[in-house]
Amino acid sequence: MKRFFFFLALLGSLQVAHSADFLSEWWQRHPAFSSWSELHLELAETIRSKVTPTQRDVLKPGGDWEKSFRLWQWLALMESTANDDAKPSLIALGSNADVLTAFFENLNPEDHPKQAVEILGAMQKKYPEDVAVLPRLAVALALVFDQPFPRDWPHGQVARSALPIETPDPVLRLHSMAILQKDRRYLLDLRDLMVDELKYMVDYPLSESEMEWARKNVTASRSGFDKVFPSIRYDIPRYERNILSWPYPNYTLSEIRQRGGICVDQAYFAAMSGKAKGLPTLFFTGQGDSGGHAWFGYLETPGKWETDCGRYAQENYPVGQARDPQTWKLISDTELVFLAKNRERSQAFKQARLWTDYAASLGQAEAEEWIEAALGVQPEYLPAWSLRADLMVKRNADPATQKQFWESFSKRFASYPDLKVVGQEKLLELAKAGGNTKQITNLERQILVQNRSKRFDLGIGAAAGQVMEKMQEGNWDGAQVSFRQALREYKGQAGGHLFYGLVVPFVEAALAEGQMQAAKAALLEARRVLKPTPDTLVGRSFVLLEAKVGEGGRVK
Repeated sequence: MKRFFFFLALLGSLQVAHSADFLSEWWQRHPAFSSWSELHLELAETIRSKVTPTQRDVLKPGGDWEKSFRLWQWLALMESTANDDAKPSLIALGSNADVLTAFFENLNPEDHPKQAVEILGAMQKKYPEDVAVLPRLAVALALVFDQPFPRDWPHGQVARSALPIETPDPVLRLHSMAILQKDRRYLLDLRDLMVDELKYMVDYPLSESEMEWARKNVTASRSGFDKVFPSIRYDIPRYERNILSWPYPNYTLSEIRQRGGICVDQAYFAAMSGKAKGLPTLFFTGQGDSGGHAWFGYLETPGKWETDCGRYAQENYPVGQARDPQTWKLISDTELVFLAKNRERSQAFKQARLWTDYAASLGQAEAEEWIEAALGVQPEYLPAWSLRADLMVKRNADPATQKQFWESFSKRFASYPDLKVVGQEKLLELAKAGGNTKQITNLERQILVQNRSKRFDLGIGAAAGQVMEKMQEGNWDGAQVSFRQALREYKGQAGGHLFYGLVVPFVEAALAEGQMQAAKAALLEARRVLKPTPDTLVGRSFVLLEAKVGEGGRVK
């Protein structure tokens, strides 16, 4: 970045001819060049001379200055990733505003840009028509397949050898999906979907024959796709025998339909069938009153997710978690709904995103003005808040400034527990660093009380953290007091979350430290409060934990 600003002072002012086909004309004026760096530096001066805080409005979605900025980002990336053989394809991609915008709007620090660019270049070289018609699909494929799938995909209750997996080729998949789109075999028009939606449609390593089976044999409509989950017969005898992993040699969709399954199999069948038929889907898991469960969600219409398909209302699940295939990190159903909300399709969202992206390319002082402008048009644009937090850390802001920022963050996202608790935890860190006992107590209590009902999983997590802190300090008396308080706090509503998030970690830690009496007392209290029944997953796990602690398999 320093080099960027150094060269700005050396270069003369250049003019950009604005036109309906700005990118193509720009490349026509640069048919030969010695390096990508040369082009990058030339364009840098052009942008910096015009796109300033006092002329902020020239940088607008779809305008020539956005195209200039995205091209500048592309040229910077080419410096480290391009090779001569790929040059024609990369120039063609650099002439496609839809590709550039979709790519840089969705690229995040955990992506592998070199691999993603190689995939896009191969797509452009082999199937340029498909890239032109479905640029966001091409980008979604590149950002999903720039790194390998997790070894435990799709879940941990099936042997990998049973899955009909083949090594995915994102280039061929783009072409085959373009054909399916053209033949109108999908339930949604892929041209209407954003990258953040399409990535939940392409994220599978299954054979094409497996997906074609679903296209031919799963007949549910888009509005009624939730019915696919219960269409798989629940295997009650298998559940009663506590056989939680798939017990047969082949885990194909046809086998699941024939044999039936438990919730993970129902959710997997529905999620894969949705992807095959052109619906972005997610495989969710969560903890309810009687233990773990799996269900699925799908995109019913562009921007509108259904996330409760197969989720048992009576089980009181506070949250479901799935994997974001771009990073393979966890994403909650509440996060997904927050990120959707049709924001990506609004002009204010697009403007906030563009200004935030531009801010990220600037020095710290200049960036603040653009972040402020981005939040002015879209106050809940999370990447702008995140960038401001990063800049605050980099400049080593004083505790009072940090406190004010995280208080504003918590207030802005007060309606979104996942986000609000992030701000509260940051404030708690500051209070602990400053040794403010009163603030520490107040914040800990706030997190517990405010997340007692709908998002008790967050409250339990905070309570467990307090218990673990005391254990790490060797304060076992205090840890046991906090443990009992947490049990009472969430009595009758938390089930699996309370058992797996608090009881198991406490007992395991007590055993590891030789605190046998603490482990036994904790289990006795937990059984009294939770009252687990033997036919549930929590009940079965409870017995196993008691056997680990007590003589003869029971705490006496």
